[in-house]
Amino acid sequence: MKPEYMSLINTIISATIGVVSVLITQYLQKNIKEEEKKQKDYDTYKKYAKPIILAAESLAWRLKEVLLFNGAYLLPDAPKNGFFKYKFDSTVYRLCALIGWIRAAQKEFSYVEGVGDNKNKGLIRAINSFQKALADGDHVEVSIYEELCTLYGLELKDLPDQRKKEIGVEIEKIVFKLIPDQVKRNVKALKDEDKLTMVSSILNLISSSTNQKVLTREEVKSNLDVAITEISREFCWIYRDWQSAIGDEMLISLNNSYRFFDILGFSDFVIKHDNNVWLKKIDNLFSNLDVSVDDRFDSRVSQVKQIYSELIIIIEAFNKVILEEEAISKDGLKSLKKFRDTLFTD
Repeated sequence: MKPEYMSLINTIISATIGVVSVLITQYLQKNIKEEEKKQKDYDTYKKYAKPIILAAESLAWRLKEVLLFNGAYLLPDAPKNGFFKYKFDSTVYRLCALIGWIRAAQKEFSYVEGVGDNKNKGLIRAINSFQKALADGDHVEVSIYEELCTLYGLELKDLPDQRKKEIGVEIEKIVFKLIPDQVKRNVKALKDEDKLTMVSSILNLISSSTNQKVLTREEVKSNLDVAITEISREFCWIYRDWQSAIGDEMLISLNNSYRFFDILGFSDFVIKHDNNVWLKKIDNLFSNLDVSVDDRFDSRVSQVKQIYSELIIIIEAFNKVILEEEAISKDGLKSLKKFRDTLFTD
């Protein structure tokens, strides 16, 4: 073979090797970056996994105590002594602490390049489900609408669920015009004339929304006491934006630390709580709570049970992130899960 051909072949081979080397290098670098992002994602979740598990476990044990032994320190007639006040405050704190840790994790995740929700779907689902248990209560207003229809002989029209929810919201607006503190049980303290006006307005709304007859005030008056009992159902929804605000109030920013955030300790929380509108939102979930009552008239009972159940899901989801560590004992988790199973046997 002529020397010039050999030189050309050698040039082509060298160029090919160079191109292949570049492509291999780029491929390896891309994989390394992707692995680094995955590791950063994992490490970011791992930073908050343990405190979230510990906060969820702490709240779960307290809610188990409340549900199992009726939480004497939460009852309407609970003595106003120092120990009962501590138990109430610490119950509120434990829920605020978990909301705070979740808020901290979500904020730090948003700061880290390459972190995506799709990489930790189980954790995101667990958090969303817990937040939903705190925030969503449309079924209560819908139930009040249906019970009032039955009580006054109005037909339960086959309305879409969304329309029922809308009617429920309108009912709530009528109620809160007369009880601006938004504590449903306070409808029982209204004057009889105000009660009659309230229930008449609600029934007029239902009638106009479902094309049915308008009841007279005398007809409304005939079942007024029962209607007021239906309307006065207790509830406490901690809406998602409120949860974000509560979480922000619990955060402490850190510099040159493993994590971006820590949360308030109990003593600082107690001092801050008394003059903080957001932290006080949680009080309504536990204040005057009697878990022995029919949860039809105090939806907080079923809500607390649901929150307890969601805590187990959070613990299990985040526990998978730190399998090599023991954030919660196996026996402890087994005990919490066993009690959860007893809450939903009916």
